[in-house]
Amino acid sequence: MTVEGTVFRVTLPDGRILSQDDLPGTVITLGDGSGAQRRIRIDAVQGDARDPAGEVMLYTLSEPDPVTGEWRNACNPDPDGRRLGFPLAGAFTPDGRYVVVPGRILVTCTGGAEGKCIRFGYKPWRTLSDGTTLEPYYRACVRLVRADYGGDGVGHTRNGTPIDLFDRIGIQEDETAPDMTLEAAFGPEGAVCVAHTRLSDVLSMQDLLLQYPRLADHPAADCTESTPALLFVRSVPQ
Repeated sequence: MTVEGTVFRVTLPDGRILSQDDLPGTVITLGDGSGAQRRIRIDAVQGDARDPAGEVMLYTLSEPDPVTGEWRNACNPDPDGRRLGFPLAGAFTPDGRYVVVPGRILVTCTGGAEGKCIRFGYKPWRTLSDGTTLEPYYRACVRLVRADYGGDGVGHTRNGTPIDLFDRIGIQEDETAPDMTLEAAFGPEGAVCVAHTRLSDVLSMQDLLLQYPRLADHPAADCTESTPALLFVRSVPQ
């Protein structure tokens, strides 16, 4: 089994590749990174209507309950209320870095930052017409969605908090949303600068600078949409 983009490719011993329509009912055993194994069953397959390139495949995935053994959906609901997921080649380190590791596969859900950023258009396997790879944009997006300002894998947000992200390469357009102001600019290793934290009760600006002193070199007043960065995010100050 291999992964191409977000597509499971299952090759049989005789060399035949199973079609996507033949995958439902297939049970896949994956390592969970700690030496244990995780069994995932593919229950249904569909293309992602949001992906005009047709590269993103969405799967209904289930796994056995550790107590009862009953199969249950492996994903929490996404913003649309759907419980879907897909594979991605590579892995995430404990500090939240996405790395391409030969032979490694991770399974993510559309409700998580890893899945959302693929569907936003930041496909790490893709390059732009000028040769720019989208991998660092994908890494920056995952940090941004999680409000992982320090780039240490620690998020500072809550599910359901609205944000508006945009870039300068034409994937996510700059569309000003009511009541939202620039929150931060992000790169692959976390925030480049922070104008205000997403949720002050989760992390205040004072605590941000205590935890991540490097951000003090980029004062909030100087954090603007012209700051050199890959991605930008707006949110409603709270």
